[in-house]
Amino acid sequence: MYSVVDSDLLQVAFEALPFEVALIDTTGEILFVNEKWKAFGDNNSGTHDSYWVEENYLSICHRSNDPIATAVANALSALLAGDQNNFQLEYPCHPPDGQRWFLLEATAVTYDNARYAIVTHIDITARKEAELQRKTRTDQLETIVSILSHDLRNPLSIIHGYAEELSTQDVDTETVTAIQESADRMAELIDTTLKFARTQSIDDLTQVSLEDTAMDAWAQTPTANASLEIEATRSFMADKQLLHQLFANLFRNAVEHGGSSVTVWVGTTTDGIYIEDNGSGIPAAKRDQLQERDVSRDSKTGLGLAIVRAIVIAHDWSFAILEGRENGTRIEISGIPSSINSN
Repeated sequence: MYSVVDSDLLQVAFEALPFEVALIDTTGEILFVNEKWKAFGDNNSGTHDSYWVEENYLSICHRSNDPIATAVANALSALLAGDQNNFQLEYPCHPPDGQRWFLLEATAVTYDNARYAIVTHIDITARKEAELQRKTRTDQLETIVSILSHDLRNPLSIIHGYAEELSTQDVDTETVTAIQESADRMAELIDTTLKFARTQSIDDLTQVSLEDTAMDAWAQTPTANASLEIEATRSFMADKQLLHQLFANLFRNAVEHGGSSVTVWVGTTTDGIYIEDNGSGIPAAKRDQLQERDVSRDSKTGLGLAIVRAIVIAHDWSFAILEGRENGTRIEISGIPSSINSN
């Protein structure tokens, strides 16, 4: 059974919305604005006594000679004419003391055979800042990986050349094969990392074993007299090459900063995995900086963890840097969907 909603209730409902709202008639005249709209005007040097009520929204947009405002006016005109029912537009509105972005969304409504538009302005500054920060990190990571890739390819080709020469001489074939396989592995990692740095996306998810991946990465990483202990294992979906690189970076950091005889433990948590060492550890304040900051060109630890963070984010996981059981460093990666577990 239908009933007419009290107009006071409708106004209360509009006022409760957490963003700016205006109601526009068929000609473009502003009929109503909510308190959020008025507060925005007051906080941003608004100069209109009635907050533009009874003014024509379309005319205001055209008078500004701003391309974005013109695009809004044209889209609103099409909406009010019945050519479309809604539209969205993101736009910047930067005050003198910072940066702000908004999402303008207009929706057509019909009442008593007349066409109206409800126009909302939603503050999306937090999301845009996060997007810009992510782009900055991506650009930094791509630059660093590109430099590293360029610097590594030349000595890698030399290694390949010497390995080919050795294969024609009377030397241990297993040694030559190991050199060639390691060089091929390095070339593959370079290509995978460079592609990932450029796209920040994952194309090839397969089921991987925590133990097998960790052991493989350990074998491919210079670890001196350090030791690896697998305390628990599990299987889950991941990009095998990138996961290998994640472990390699963490193992390298553990050995470089924990000492040549450091012990590294790998195991599982309720919803993820951990990599922990008994090295000298990282002070709490620095752990927070390393976990959140952008890539640093002058810090091996910062670069390694930046790559780890990027790989974790690309998998939709999360990671934390904690204090280990023997005052060392513990990296926990969480949010990994369950697959096959074993202990």
